[in-house]
Amino acid sequence: MDILILSLALSADAFGAALAVGMRRMGMSDRLVLSAAVGIMHVLMPLASITAGSELYALFGDILYSLGGIVLALTGIQMILSLFKEEETIKKPAGLGVFVFAFGVSIDSFSTGLSLGVLGVDKAVAVASFGICTTIITMAGLLLSSRVNKAAGKAGEAAGGLLLLLIGIKWVISL
Repeated sequence: MDILILSLALSADAFGAALAVGMRRMGMSDRLVLSAAVGIMHVLMPLASITAGSELYALFGDILYSLGGIVLALTGIQMILSLFKEEETIKKPAGLGVFVFAFGVSIDSFSTGLSLGVLGVDKAVAVASFGICTTIITMAGLLLSSRVNKAAGKAGEAAGGLLLLLIGIKWVISL
């Protein structure tokens, strides 16, 4: 259940960014490319970091379990604090901009993957859940953007951050 909740929380960042980007004129093919790029990046980033987290756990043991929870909580705090950050105008990503956009909204999945690697979760289940969930949520954000204002995107990102914070605290306390 934690993996599904984490998938939704990590997708909230992509959803908020997609709401902002989707306010620009975009065709359906642009939306599909952007959603797929974000989904793929949400597979690649945690796949690499889960592997690294597993290796680090083998070296350092249980102390990393608490550190993994702390990293997850800090990622959640960063997402919550972005609610108060001034937004710059976001342009429709094209070319290399698609990669940059996908990478930018996937950074939090890398740190989350480190935490999951320490916990020894099933990599395939985690990255498949992250990728599928984020692709769908990103597309939803792009499609809904013409009907929803920017405030909803910021609130969604903050809610996702709160979920990450709470799960991180749960992991720290359960040690």
